[in-house]
Amino acid sequence: MNHNILYKKEGLYAAFPTLTHLPNQHLIAGINLSPFKDHYGVGTWIVLVSKDQGKTWTETNDPSLPPNWPGSSPREKYDRFAGIMPDGSYLCAGTVGWEVWEERKRGEAEAMGLSVTRHPIKGNSLIVGGHKLFFQRSTDQGKTWDRQEWTVPHVHHITAFPRSTRLSNGAILIPIYSKNATGYRHNFVWISSDEGYNWNLLPVTNKNTKLDGSETAILEVSSGCILAHTRTLDGILLERWSYNGGHTWSVPRRTLIWGFPPHLLKLQDGRILCSFSYRRDPMGIRAILSADNGKTWDIDNAIILRNDGGTPGQFRKKGEAGAGDLGYPISIQLSDNSILTAYYITLSDGITHSATTHWRLKT
Repeated sequence: MNHNILYKKEGLYAAFPTLTHLPNQHLIAGINLSPFKDHYGVGTWIVLVSKDQGKTWTETNDPSLPPNWPGSSPREKYDRFAGIMPDGSYLCAGTVGWEVWEERKRGEAEAMGLSVTRHPIKGNSLIVGGHKLFFQRSTDQGKTWDRQEWTVPHVHHITAFPRSTRLSNGAILIPIYSKNATGYRHNFVWISSDEGYNWNLLPVTNKNTKLDGSETAILEVSSGCILAHTRTLDGILLERWSYNGGHTWSVPRRTLIWGFPPHLLKLQDGRILCSFSYRRDPMGIRAILSADNGKTWDIDNAIILRNDGGTPGQFRKKGEAGAGDLGYPISIQLSDNSILTAYYITLSDGITHSATTHWRLKT
């Protein structure tokens, strides 16, 4: 295994990297940078490109690249689906994400039932729970954009998660979760079956159970059959299935997988790889395999990518919990069948940064 720094700088919290292939087989990553511990995504968004399979990375402002397409915030750019459609148009869709409001609007936010937190470094500013869905499209290669937004009522916040997928029939599925004022969580998919021209927000939560979670990874394991793994408060992943392209879902069941949040990848050999954060000693990044389309998992032979995390970050206050400030892995398979996994981690120097591990599966 080879570990590589994606982005690291003292005084900046560089976490939650995205990682995707470009059509030319170059790799592209997006990262939110903040001068404080930022799990809201209200800092600065940077995009990096690699032309050598992840060995080196260069910052890029190329407007033709999906992570550089316009958005209302770094959090929106992180969570959203962004891709080029068969008709050549550029499409983005997801949630608007957490917003920065002036302190004088606190009463308005509270009246709407939204989450309200004081901004850690901007005086007289608040961070307010995201409460909008959106999609935007450009038909002139990004020169102009048409955008629509919808306000979602009765949510404390509603958030997409960067585990979107396109099904074999072309449908786009974006996992979304919300939290209400009582703390109860609901899961949804934001789904389009016509290349992103029309959208429906469909429940994943099953009315016959209160068992639910938050951040969800989805994967089409066979035509129309979708596996979902969902993070829970106690760290045990939930499993759900859809057999009709994400329109309805099974009752969730608790798996034997402890780790969060997950990422799912169908490998070239047909196996499924589940990557996840591991926030128990020794803390780090792990992965497991399924050889039967996600029905069972080889938990006894977990692959340990990192076990050197667990240092509290430089922005943690004295006595504040948070040694497990790491994770959110995303894995891709390269042209030589090796795996590149991106994540964030805090090592002994206390600098929270984004990194990658390049590794191979045992045959």
